[in-house]
Formats: sequence, structure tokens, C-alpha cells
Amino acid sequence: MSGTFTELQKQKLMHMFELLDIDGNGVLEYEDFRLVVDTLAQERGWEEGHRRYTALVASNKRLWGMVSRSIDIDGDGSITLMEWLAFHIKAILGEPDPRFSTALVAISSFFCEMLDSDGDGKVCLDDYIDFCAAYNVSEAMARRSFELFDRDGSGDISQAEVQQMVQEFYLSDDPSAPGNLFFGAL
Repeated sequence: MSGTFTELQKQKLMHMFELLDIDGNGVLEYEDFRLVVDTLAQERGWEEGHRRYTALVASNKRLWGMVSRSIDIDGDGSITLMEWLAFHIKAILGEPDPRFSTALVAISSFFCEMLDSDGDGKVCLDDYIDFCAAYNVSEAMARRSFELFDRDGSGDISQAEVQQMVQEFYLSDDPSAPGNLFFGAL
């Protein structure tokens, strides 16, 4: 992964940080992660005890635990933009770290689970629109992005396509890589 940390990569990570900071208080906290899951569950009609809701909450807690252990340098329970960028710059520019690769796989798996409303292993357009809405990304942007992500033209996004999007979002410095739009336009 050694190389250069580009302005595009910085802009993508700053954009993602802003979207993940659901309550807009300038730091990422578990509450931000929980709010997105609650929004998606509500959009999908899942009550608190629903099997898919319970599984998503458990995955969300595991992801937050992994993210906060890796990025929350001062251990205060919140992640600042500086902590966020410092972690990613080190991960992208440093020697290949299996923890970062593992984190990308975990993030991809979580997004697959969060995106796939019916558990069939595929993400349909409505699933992606709901996901984008939870992060305040417009439906028009969601529709445009979905077309790019559905690389095989099947009408659904597969788990492999989600993994490719996540990899591109985090690692690509190619401005035309479709994964750059995973969290909407910069």
C-alpha cells in the first residue's frame, strides 16, 4: 500500500467522516453508528426484536468496537477527524498491515449486511436508496451510483461488488473509480 496519500483520498475520507457523523457534533461516536442502523430498521419496518434488526445491531457493535480500538487514539470514546485521517494515512501509506486488510473485509461484510434488506445476498436498488437516505445522500445520487456499482448489469449488487466498492473507496486514487461514489459525490 506504500505510495502517496492523494488529495482525492483525503477528500473521500473527510466526506465519509462528515456522513458518518450523523449528529453533526464533529466526532464519531457509537451513537452515530446506532442512529444509522435505527434509521434503516425503521425504513424497513423492523421492530427492535426482529431477527435482521438484532443481527445488524450486533454487527454494528462489533464494527464500532474494531473501529474505535484502532482509531480512537486517546480512548475517550469518540473519534476526531484528526484521529480518523491519521489512522487512514498510516494504513494507506505504511507497510501492509493485516489489520487494515481485515478491517476492510469487516467493513465490506457489515455494509453487505446493512444494505441487504431481505438477506438474499444481493443488494437491490431500493436497498441502496434506503442506505443512502440514512446517510443523507440524495435518491438521485443513489440511483446514479447504483448503476455504476452494478458492474455485471444484473440489476443487483453482489457481495463481491460491494467489496470492490469498499476497496476502491478506501484505496483508489483514480478519480473515475466507481467506488469513490459509495457514500455519494464528494
